[in-house]
Amino acid sequence: MNIWDSSGVTARTSPQRSFRGDIQGLRMVAVLAVIADHLFGWPSGGFVGVDVFFVISGFLITSLLIREHETTGRISFVGFYRRRVKRILPAALLVIVVTLAAAYVLFNKVRFGETVWHAVWATFFGANWDNAIQGTDYFSASEAVSPLQHYWSLAVEEQFYFVWPWLMVLVYAIVAATKGTSRRARGVILVSILTITLASFAWAVWETASNPTWAYFSTFSRAWELGIGAVVAVASPMFARLPSLARTAMSWVGLTGIIVSLFVVDEVSGFPAPIAALPVLATALTIAAGIGATPSRIWVLDNRFAHFLGNISYSLYLWHWPVIIFGGVLLPAAGLSYFVVVLVFTATLSIASYFLVEDPVRKSNWLEPRSRPSRERTRPLYTRAQGRVALGLLIVVTGAVAVGVFGTQPSATPEAADAPPTVFATPELAALQRSIVESLQATDWPELDPSMDAAIAGPSAPSDVSWCGNNPVDEERCSFGDRDSSQVAVMIGSSLSMTYVATVREALPEWRIVSLGMFGCPIMDSDKPPAGEDAECIERSRVAVDAINRLDPDLVFVSGILTPGHGRAQLGKITTDSLLVFMPGPPGEVNIGACYGPTTSPADCVSHMDEGWGATTRGVAADLGGVFVDTSVWFCHAGVCPSFVGSTPMKRDTVHMTPEYAISIAPAVRETLESMGLLSTASLGHPVG
Repeated sequence: MNIWDSSGVTARTSPQRSFRGDIQGLRMVAVLAVIADHLFGWPSGGFVGVDVFFVISGFLITSLLIREHETTGRISFVGFYRRRVKRILPAALLVIVVTLAAAYVLFNKVRFGETVWHAVWATFFGANWDNAIQGTDYFSASEAVSPLQHYWSLAVEEQFYFVWPWLMVLVYAIVAATKGTSRRARGVILVSILTITLASFAWAVWETASNPTWAYFSTFSRAWELGIGAVVAVASPMFARLPSLARTAMSWVGLTGIIVSLFVVDEVSGFPAPIAALPVLATALTIAAGIGATPSRIWVLDNRFAHFLGNISYSLYLWHWPVIIFGGVLLPAAGLSYFVVVLVFTATLSIASYFLVEDPVRKSNWLEPRSRPSRERTRPLYTRAQGRVALGLLIVVTGAVAVGVFGTQPSATPEAADAPPTVFATPELAALQRSIVESLQATDWPELDPSMDAAIAGPSAPSDVSWCGNNPVDEERCSFGDRDSSQVAVMIGSSLSMTYVATVREALPEWRIVSLGMFGCPIMDSDKPPAGEDAECIERSRVAVDAINRLDPDLVFVSGILTPGHGRAQLGKITTDSLLVFMPGPPGEVNIGACYGPTTSPADCVSHMDEGWGATTRGVAADLGGVFVDTSVWFCHAGVCPSFVGSTPMKRDTVHMTPEYAISIAPAVRETLESMGLLSTASLGHPVG
């Protein structure tokens, strides 16, 4: 079925070769860069491989549509979307199904439920918006990473192609109505796509500055990258006339630009706009060089090995991320064995799915019109050789997975668990340390209250405290303890501050505790114009400081200082004699939401303090004449920190305490503050210097 037939436009053959070995080479470079970045964290800009894919996709799809119209005088929407379904959906669904099955076996209940939700978004090509929405939530920074997170790029492409063919058909129809030629149609299409591309780029520049998370995932901020590829396709007659020497130069310059971008681009340097223009334009230059003829001596991209990796690049992209995530569950230590296993599994699964699913389905008669010759309709889905190879690979992987899952041995007991507890003169701290050591010695998960699943799914603070962290400052509603007390403490900072409110109000019941913190907002300075979410945080910081100057509290508890520059100038605006008490949160190495699962042991969820723990906060405290509290004794022994103490889960993610644990440590916290002389000194109105 063909609709929007604009056959009145004169057909002219598009100067495209049926096979572009150099483009397969570009796919190889793109997918290897992405895998290297995700697995090794090197090169720093490896993620721009996705941008290379966007340009390639925009070029190929637009070329296909133009070639179809200039050959047949029409564009078949049914044919276009049938090809997209056969090309994209089978392998994508296979990976989703396998990922869900693995998540059911390896993940805790909460993380599995989240994966199911991510799978729904991925299946309907909305993963980019799912990621953007999750990214706007402060707590997503410490939540476990989805094994389907990488589906966002597929969503961007398919959303673009839901609109782009209709626009092209509309242009062809308008040109046909005016008795125009295919050359004129190309001109109108070129103007249209240039307009869309420039508008998308301008939007991307603005959104990158104001809301970088949304800019990264938004189709509107990424459409210009596919648009650049489309521009090259529409302008292909011009590039087809290039001399051989120019082609070779363009190819090497473009390839060099892509390689350079892998090392000079990072996630904070104006990405995706304007900095993504480097890999995008470099890719466009390389593609343009190969239109009509193959550039000479571009052997790096045009060889059998590059062609093979380019062929399986889609499967490689689909499989690599879930393999990395599940490998991290089965092999928590990212050592040589982890890297080898991830690479072997990724390659094996990709080759198997390519030969067993992706390529056979793409070449099959599935969804094809019944009018096709019977010889083609009866063509087998895959050859015996393909089936045997793929089946053998799947058997190997299945056996390896079984060994990995059922052969995983419990992790060794942390060395700190064997060390004698530190001697504390204060009984509550001593008792807490003994409980921490006992928890570090556990080899099996005990009965916890709440359960670890409930803790992971639960809040970071009691509901009344959470209200204060999500709404404008309300001193009356957000005062706890003895509201008539002359001893006043104010708590400010980000979500870490909110988790400590339950602790401090339990530890100091005779005090008035006022919570002025806000989820997702550390104390921030206003020495430069605010943008996006920073504006709200700067305003909250200003309001909090004004409230402190008015309340004149004895103590100001500060938590959640994230970077060296945050909060110093703002806190310096406090004009009272209040003592600043800086309390960092629990050492954050292991994410409980990611490490806890059916195949793990308590030792797998143990965190270790790094040498620089608390250094930034200690420095800010010294600069402002405040006091730094070594909170590690509430969470760790000898630098090793369990995920639970006694029967109480300690954290719900990487750095946020559970409300239950926050209350349980209140006696030890009071002892700590008393031993530092903070409570008695503050009550007399003489701050400690």
